[in-house]
Amino acid sequence: MVGCRLLFTLLLLAGIASHAIAQQGGFVGTLEGGVVKYHGEFSDDMFGPQGMVSLRYAALDNLWVGARFGLGEYQWKVTPSKVAAYPDYFGQGATLGDRYPGGTSSIEARNESRVSSADLVVYYALTTSIPARPYVVAGIGGINIEPSTASDHTALPNAQRGRYPKTISSVIVGGGVAIPLSERVGLELAAEHRFAFSRYLDDLATNRGNDALTSIRIGISYAFSTGSSQSFSDIRMRSCGNSAGVSCCIDCELCDCFRCCSCCCCCCCCNGQGSGGGAAPSSAPDTTKPAPGPPQAGGGGPKPEPMGVPCPPGQHRECYGPPGFGICVDDKPPVGPERIRWELARTLGDGSLLREADGKWYRKQVLPDGTSRVTKGVLPFTASECKECKEKQEREARESMNNQGTKK
Repeated sequence: MVGCRLLFTLLLLAGIASHAIAQQGGFVGTLEGGVVKYHGEFSDDMFGPQGMVSLRYAALDNLWVGARFGLGEYQWKVTPSKVAAYPDYFGQGATLGDRYPGGTSSIEARNESRVSSADLVVYYALTTSIPARPYVVAGIGGINIEPSTASDHTALPNAQRGRYPKTISSVIVGGGVAIPLSERVGLELAAEHRFAFSRYLDDLATNRGNDALTSIRIGISYAFSTGSSQSFSDIRMRSCGNSAGVSCCIDCELCDCFRCCSCCCCCCCCNGQGSGGGAAPSSAPDTTKPAPGPPQAGGGGPKPEPMGVPCPPGQHRECYGPPGFGICVDDKPPVGPERIRWELARTLGDGSLLREADGKWYRKQVLPDGTSRVTKGVLPFTASECKECKEKQEREARESMNNQGTKK
């Protein structure tokens, strides 16, 4: 029986792949395996296998509540010195192999107990600013035990006599770390201590106080739903060499709010308020919406820029959008454009890519010779009437007509 349970635990551990982290409103299921150790009159170095399944709900991004069920086995040694130390339990002058007084089981060198548990627990993440989330856990639950000998699994004497209830209430405290490996799958490491309201986990009660159990587990988790917030696995903490003035957040994912650290050497995302000193913008640009188009006559859109107003210093006008419209582009190309996460960009109507981050837009165009050109500007990415573009359009139209006349 013990060998089968140990084999099951080893197979479970061998199948571990990864722990997803639930955002507010999300559900996550976990499957864990590990070891459990008993603490009491016979405390020693014995460990037994344990498996556990749970379902968690994210009440907040950093506060999860869950229900879980576990099955395991703890063990303890019975040495000659222990037999001599408790004559009322083992019998005066008893040795290993004798029978317990008034019982049917023999005194063996090792005893064990099956333990099943059902718990309600609360998890609190100590930080949400890094991908891996260390947490503390506390909860209440019940365990059911069956103390017996290890070889023939005969109930120990006090269990045979019904001296104590086998279903026991308990309190759990502990901690762990949840490491997301993808949007839905992740790895979790946990360690917990269970205070049991019973002195009979080893079938023997003395005045030393209640017995307890400690468990160490590793497991996989799966997010059935990731909740209303963005998956935490999309948040990146990256180093950036900003000697040339490049924004340090251009390769961060967008969150509900967004800001850079004051030293501008890493990216900081948050949910609802900025991290670090200073205020953060109330929200990041919504990359799921199409790029703002030109203003419509009689509509409530942005007012067109007067034809004769130039771009701000350090920028020039480039044609984009319907004929006669353009956008203001920085005179100097962005430094280190390879840092921009183009896989998160959206495709514009002309086939170019647009990436919006940290209050700026980055546009990547593929030129006829196969090379690419990256330009940058200040959000919002909005086309407005452009005198230069209108003149260019008229000039190109005249040239086209002249070319057609020449061919004729």
